[in-house]
Amino acid sequence: MNRALFFSRCYYILIGVAVLSIPFTYLLYFFITPLLLIFWIIEGDWRNKWNRLKESNTLIIVIAFALYGLVNVAGLFHATDMVVGLMRTYDKLPFLVYPAVFFTLDKTFFTKEKVNTLFKGFLCATTLFLLICWGNSFIQYLITNKTSHFYYTLFSKLFGHPVYCAVIVCIAFCINFYFLNHSKKKHKWLWGTLLFFYGISIYFFQTRSGIFAFIIILILSLFYYVHDHKKEYGKVAAMFSAVLIIFVMLLKIFPNRVEDYVININNPKQLQEKSIVKKVFGARTEIWQITYEIAMKNKIFGIGAGYKNENYLKDDELQIINKYSLFINAHNQFLQTFLENGIIGLFILCFLIFYSFYYAIKTKNYFLLMLLILFFINILFESMFERHKGIFAFNLFYSLFVVKNSIFAPVCFNK
Repeated sequence: MNRALFFSRCYYILIGVAVLSIPFTYLLYFFITPLLLIFWIIEGDWRNKWNRLKESNTLIIVIAFALYGLVNVAGLFHATDMVVGLMRTYDKLPFLVYPAVFFTLDKTFFTKEKVNTLFKGFLCATTLFLLICWGNSFIQYLITNKTSHFYYTLFSKLFGHPVYCAVIVCIAFCINFYFLNHSKKKHKWLWGTLLFFYGISIYFFQTRSGIFAFIIILILSLFYYVHDHKKEYGKVAAMFSAVLIIFVMLLKIFPNRVEDYVININNPKQLQEKSIVKKVFGARTEIWQITYEIAMKNKIFGIGAGYKNENYLKDDELQIINKYSLFINAHNQFLQTFLENGIIGLFILCFLIFYSFYYAIKTKNYFLLMLLILFFINILFESMFERHKGIFAFNLFYSLFVVKNSIFAPVCFNK
């Protein structure tokens, strides 16, 4: 076995472990990320890596990711709690590692078939993860006779917060939709069944941002299908109508958290008692106000990566924001970055996100565009780049989707 083949196989095994494990746990990324970096450094071959990076036209993206990772490192210089700062800075290591490693992979090894195998493995893992969620909920229902086990945190109890679970399922939905669109007729029933299963499951995670992102992705995916199958407008209209009917049925038959939200929004009495903003966003409005005021007082460099919450929060604010959490959770990634990394960090994040949208549209990368829409909607309401699973999922699939597009471009909007 020659040197190049050895390292390519090592990368493929580590990436395979990542895509198979991510629906279940983020813990393996603590080992996968440094191992990818170590193999990448030991491999050397810098001239070929530089040529691959230039050929892929991803140099600007790599720089943007690296700057976002480095601005978090810079936050250590004015951290007041170095232990917490180091932990949170290590969490951001994928921003430095994944684009650099993935965008310099040997394309002669990472063929279309190998990448598709990774995606199919991820779909199998996601399907198993959802079956476990459903199985656990049915068991708990039989024991307690409470339907609440089918919703929100109880539905995702074994695998973490439902927001991140919904993100994983949305990514699987996009990959599955691609296979449906490009499969033979005899296999379409399988991909269609999985699409239905993923769509139903997303509803039961009961995350408003997740459901909203899924609806946007579904509509855009249907437009993609129409563009790819110009003579099948009737089939697309039927698919869209079926999804709409199913969603309304879910809302009426299995209401729970989402219907309560819709009822509250449309309640005239509630409208008089609260502003429309508070009705829509709830307690987040107070959190956003608190974090914005702190950020404006430290707008140049931010408050750093490591700090004690009580150093910045008043007693009444500590009733709203947990004193004992590792950081002040702004529930908005843009605000979170502004708070901790100042105006420079906010500018880098904005550039990374919006340039990525431009790149996805320019390269007609369906996967990357859907991923960006999914995360953009979620980071408006969650600090997803401060949580392990959010960091891991974004960096892993962003890099994989760019690699897939560059290996056998174009994957989207053209057959």
